[in-house]
Amino acid sequence: MIRIAALTAALLGGVAVAPAVFAQDKTEVTFFIWAGSNQGVVPTEIIEAYRAANPNVTINILESNNAITYPQMVAARRTTPDNPLVHCGFFNADAITKGDAEGMWDVLDVAAVPNLTNVMENFRRAEDRGVGYQMNAVGILYNKDAVPTPPTSWADLWSEAYEGRVTMFDYDTRMMAVAAKLNGGDEFNIDPGFKVWAENAKNFRALVDSNDAVKNLLVSGDAWAAPWFSSISNVWIEEGGPFAFAVPKEGAIAFPSYLAIVDGSDEAEKAVCASLINSLLEAENAGRYGDLTSSIPVVSNAVLTEKQKTNPMLQLSLAEESIVFDYGHIGEVTPDWRQRWDREVKVNMR
Repeated sequence: MIRIAALTAALLGGVAVAPAVFAQDKTEVTFFIWAGSNQGVVPTEIIEAYRAANPNVTINILESNNAITYPQMVAARRTTPDNPLVHCGFFNADAITKGDAEGMWDVLDVAAVPNLTNVMENFRRAEDRGVGYQMNAVGILYNKDAVPTPPTSWADLWSEAYEGRVTMFDYDTRMMAVAAKLNGGDEFNIDPGFKVWAENAKNFRALVDSNDAVKNLLVSGDAWAAPWFSSISNVWIEEGGPFAFAVPKEGAIAFPSYLAIVDGSDEAEKAVCASLINSLLEAENAGRYGDLTSSIPVVSNAVLTEKQKTNPMLQLSLAEESIVFDYGHIGEVTPDWRQRWDREVKVNMR
């Protein structure tokens, strides 16, 4: 049994403090965080404070990436559904949508996670099975030496002015969907998107499979523009590269990250997880996580630094005005889209 004490999470000297749950019985949970790039700083601080306040609670931190850990979670669920590998933590759009199909996520109770109400509505999930936390904005990164007039629309990428000067990841489903959206369709009616790219495949300088390939093509001027992530763009710009980042008038594309509790956790484990997630959603913690990782909080009252307020790649308005696709649907249809991309678009590249 547990009882929850409502202590508001706050930042004391820049360190996150979690609300306390006092466990009468020993409880052990595993919390998943992403490795590197300051992604573990805020959750680790919250967990350490929680441990100190709750000596009967053991919180193990599993630090890795979703590509490695999510398949292990699925395997554990199929063999020991009442003993999850991970009880709660961070999950990207791919993992969260795959988890929907697996029945992986438990419902977040707003009574236990009251800060759910501060999350922007378009980042709340059906039945509150997980919740959006941060987002990476996909806009247009361009070589400012080669492109004196910044692009203003996603449509610039398939315009005549950019013939032979666009690069992006091969099979980028976001670009298929946004082309459809701007031409009378959407992710559920993708034909207009394929028509646009099939007719303008000559615009591609190269379709690539790595960050470095995008960076090198833009630095050299072989390519002028690429649909790209705001966080990585920010780093490359701060390094002094010849780059600028444009937010299309239709909105940046949101690539969200989520917090979730894994189904199969018992009531005591869920209560600990709910308390940790609620603390992460606190205004100060959400803002600080965004600051440390160059991501954008999707918590409407997130407290931002001056840098976040003034950097157009880090402002809350970017999240509020973003395009949020149904990544669950996109995940289901991606195999078909990849075949069509090969058959209808890549065959027309010069």
